[in-house]
Amino acid sequence: WQYSKAEKTRAESNLLLETKPGAETWAQLIRDYPGQPATALALLESAADASAKKDYRQAASLYEKFTRDFPSHPLASAARLAQANQLAASGDRPLAQNLYLRIMSTQPSDPFRTAAAVGLARIQIQENRPEAARQVLNEIVSANTGSSFLPEARSLLDSLPPPPSPTAQPPAK
Repeated sequence: WQYSKAEKTRAESNLLLETKPGAETWAQLIRDYPGQPATALALLESAADASAKKDYRQAASLYEKFTRDFPSHPLASAARLAQANQLAASGDRPLAQNLYLRIMSTQPSDPFRTAAAVGLARIQIQENRPEAARQVLNEIVSANTGSSFLPEARSLLDSLPPPPSPTAQPPAK
């Protein structure tokens, strides 16, 4: 009986998504069908919709729910990065930095490690911490992961002001 109930729930959620896609259906799936594959898609669609409407906090919350409810989903890493980006866009730099750092330190390496480094460096630049940004970017560029975000990391690195020159010390007597 339990198996048939689970199958029925999955079929209902899939049918709902197929026959009536849109924001109202996504909200219903998220509310009434937790853990279903169709709900994973509804969370991602709702988050993207919130982001497009510049409701960055709502988008971050939905991406966080996705990663919590579907931690082994193939798009969990992408959703975690999207959550950090939405937090940064909403102005919540401390939380965004924390999430970028978690992504960067995940072992085995998160596929979005380079993108997280770029996001972290952008925040550090906004906070007028170019040397911290330089360190993060140098580390990621030297790792040369082959990521599609490497050109952006290099570009950001090149746009930083030159590092401060060490002050000349008088010779010791």
